Amino acid sequence: MKLALCAGILALALAVASPASAASLNKVLVIGTDGTRWDLVQKQMKAGKAPYMKSIAARGFGRPSLLRYGPNTLTLSEVGWSSIASGVWEDKHGVDGHLLNMDPKQATKNGYLDFLTRVERSRPSLNTFLASDWDNIGLPLNGGPIFGSAMDVKVTPRVPAETLGNWDNADAEVTKAAARYLGNEDPDVSFVYLGLVDETAHLAGSQTPTYSNAIAKTDDRIGDLVAAIRLRQSFPFESWTVIVVTDHGQRPLSEPSLVSHFGKTKLELTSFLIGSGPGLGRRVRKPLVVDVLPTVLHQVGLRVPRRWHIDGHTLSHRKPPSSATARLRGHRLTAHLALGAGPRTRRLGLRLPARFSELAVWVNGAPAGWTSEGRSIYVRVRRRPRTISVSARLAGRGTGSLAVTMRNGKLAIPVR
Repeated sequence: MKLALCAGILALALAVASPASAASLNKVLVIGTDGTRWDLVQKQMKAGKAPYMKSIAARGFGRPSLLRYGPNTLTLSEVGWSSIASGVWEDKHGVDGHLLNMDPKQATKNGYLDFLTRVERSRPSLNTFLASDWDNIGLPLNGGPIFGSAMDVKVTPRVPAETLGNWDNADAEVTKAAARYLGNEDPDVSFVYLGLVDETAHLAGSQTPTYSNAIAKTDDRIGDLVAAIRLRQSFPFESWTVIVVTDHGQRPLSEPSLVSHFGKTKLELTSFLIGSGPGLGRRVRKPLVVDVLPTVLHQVGLRVPRRWHIDGHTLSHRKPPSSATARLRGHRLTAHLALGAGPRTRRLGLRLPARFSELAVWVNGAPAGWTSEGRSIYVRVRRRPRTISVSARLAGRGTGSLAVTMRNGKLAIPVR
């Protein structure tokens, strides 16, 4: 109950722009669960009632995060999601909650763009995806959208009335559409928002079995999204980062309340981040919600320039990952490997399935020498080139992959 009722019928709105030409093997999924208490998430994980969040945390980290709001800022969703989206606190993006989730600055955030828009502007070839059932996140309503309109695919079901049944159905629609896209398309950076937990606090109270059940149900939906990723044909070759985050906590009420979060109690101001992916492990000690944007960009190999004046910092302790894109035209495969930082000299292994009959490799635009061991081609790379171009000819039709192994990890280019 975001203090501004959603209107219209419950319908799935799917806006699809022309698909990007290529996808990266480094992929990020951010899952937002609104108004979720960290203390109860911990309790559910320990009791085995939130196994999917527990699994993500076990592979990476799970930490509470105190919202650093000024004295006059209200603890509302428009403030929290604007901070998560933009990577800056409310003193910069200007959304302080005093317009009760109707602030027009949600759409502009004083020029601090959301992370999906940042990705699109930094590297338009990457594919971006948004799914949400709260109007303010993805629609030009109530002062939104907090996330702009630059993403390639957007799913925005609307809720006709503030009932738990309607929000449950909307979250189910969001999850179904997102799982279908994540499993079958080429997403690079995605954001999926689920609103049931927060609405349960407003309509039932957070100190109730109904609220705990809402956390468990949301965890199941997180599991559906992760399962869709793991069933991808190209998943063994991909490097996935998954982050679960909430915008605020709740007061421990056993009855419905429009203002179950509004003030500055510790439970209300405690958010959390749960994440796994390259460089995201137990070394992540004190994450902040404003760290989401720089982490997302880092994980797909994009820089955060100082001129952006972002408050957050990447949570990954690894150097920016390598990435690869590929395009298949007829029987000719052309791939580009963005290597990022690495050793001065390295050995790349290009393993070709039998359907590839020819291979040529260029380093910085010049033909590269290579040696062959069976179906593996080894290339010695010097002076830290930014990119390597690979060209191969298919001997037959069908799918395959061009697998690339390096001293600091593995890559593979899915060919469809």
